[in-house]
Amino acid sequence: MHPHQSQSPDQNPHVGVVVIGYNDAAHIAHAVRSALAQGPAVREVVAVDDCSTDDSHELLTRLAATEPRLRVIRRETNSGGCGSPRNTGIDAVTSPYVMFLDSDDELPAGAVDALLTAAEEERAEVAAGLCVRRELPSGRETPWQEALYAQSAVLTHPARLPALVQDTLCVNKLYRTDFLREHDIRFPDGRFPYEDFVFTARVLAAGPRMALVPDRVYLWHVRRSADRLSISLDRAHVDNWRARTEASRQAYEILLNAGRKELARAARTKFLDHELRMYVRELGLRDAEYRRAWWAHTREYLGEYDAADWTVNPSAPGRLLARVILASPEPRDLPRLKELAARPARLCPPYARDSHSTPVWAEDLPR
Repeated sequence: MHPHQSQSPDQNPHVGVVVIGYNDAAHIAHAVRSALAQGPAVREVVAVDDCSTDDSHELLTRLAATEPRLRVIRRETNSGGCGSPRNTGIDAVTSPYVMFLDSDDELPAGAVDALLTAAEEERAEVAAGLCVRRELPSGRETPWQEALYAQSAVLTHPARLPALVQDTLCVNKLYRTDFLREHDIRFPDGRFPYEDFVFTARVLAAGPRMALVPDRVYLWHVRRSADRLSISLDRAHVDNWRARTEASRQAYEILLNAGRKELARAARTKFLDHELRMYVRELGLRDAEYRRAWWAHTREYLGEYDAADWTVNPSAPGRLLARVILASPEPRDLPRLKELAARPARLCPPYARDSHSTPVWAEDLPR
């Protein structure tokens, strides 16, 4: 038997769940209870309160008084982001494995057992499963990156499946704690939106053996009517886009500098096919000042791409969007760009044609 294997997840409490929260007294107890309800495989739940000003800390303290597996850590100052409290949790856990849970989400029944069993049976440093986005209050559910988790799989190295870079979430995964510590894999500290982009890139750059399972292991609650929107939903200001491009840039550089060129290239493809299309679909909702700032910043960022980034599947919607943006100093053709950015992509006639009657984007952008 491999030294990292146990007899069974039921016999050995091996997992620490780090729950982070800030001013979320309405939901954090539910998140903590969903972690504790995972059963005996969970040795500890470490709840990190990022210096809340509501009743979060008092609520957690009362809960800890009745639950010996729960430890509460209150940070002395608010970090402004999710990375620092998660790092606090990494430092605090004593379990061989660790996973992360946000205060407004939950772990579905059986999530920890599914991931722990896969990690131990396959001697994997990282085990990952399906995350489901649940819209509240409607309850409508959408699987996240479902194709990656269609069936069980074992990867001796992440490079064997470059599409892994499309799943930038940190919360639908179980990590060997000593793997994170040995490779000094941490989240960006302070206010750093999309910190999971960077953390996930650091994980993949370290080359872990990975186990993928088709089980639902995380419920991501989407509350669009909340008073305080999550970072991924709060896209009304151009600074959100700048933060997203910076996180994407750092993820690419981490992978490239680690010699993971195929993964780095896949990360740039993911940016075009996911990030760029999502924000282009919303451009028509923004005012002229936002659009000009967004357009200028996007052109600057896309200017960092090299020739090889454009050669693979050059007619893909994300690449066509990027080429129009790069070729145009000012925002233009927003309705048509929105159609191209849609899923599935579509373009509405009439179409411009060149002298040979070949459809082109526009007379002034024939290429």
